[in-house]
Amino acid sequence: MANLLRATVIAVLFTGGCSGVRVTTDYDPSVDLWAFKTYAWATPKRQPTGDPRLDNPLLEARIERAIEGAMHARDLRLVDDGNADFLVAYHVMVDQRRDVAEVPTAYGYRGFWGGFYGSRVYVDQYEVGTLMIDFLERESNRLVWRGSGEARLHDRGSPEDRDLRAQRTVDAILKRFPPNR
Repeated sequence: MANLLRATVIAVLFTGGCSGVRVTTDYDPSVDLWAFKTYAWATPKRQPTGDPRLDNPLLEARIERAIEGAMHARDLRLVDDGNADFLVAYHVMVDQRRDVAEVPTAYGYRGFWGGFYGSRVYVDQYEVGTLMIDFLERESNRLVWRGSGEARLHDRGSPEDRDLRAQRTVDAILKRFPPNR
């Protein structure tokens, strides 16, 4: 019974962090983001990180295709930067995270004394990837909207699986653009 309880607690604690993309957004309320209809890629589209996993042309192409697909789905058109309402840039990061769970090892009763006999600590160390998408005012390069999505990294999977994860992450972020009026 104690092993079943322990396994259940560990499963709940360690799979909760795996589910979906956690999205946050911020924007300048003085800018009418609903007026944006056309965009161009900022120069540069993103800054190198020094991490070869992130400074990867395959990953960059995957993210850019996902962003362009999500923008097209929102009727935002890619144009030359001189004619764009706003510019798009993105950033990618990887952070180390750790989940710690303390689980009771035994419950029982001894005579009149009930008790808890100890606990076990389980540590799950993993990496979280973050994708930030920035919308910049074309004339000044001033940030007017930022969406960020973070999720636990999974290096496994086919290129098609990675394409799908990139598209789902971008879609989750851009679902919040433009913000509610």
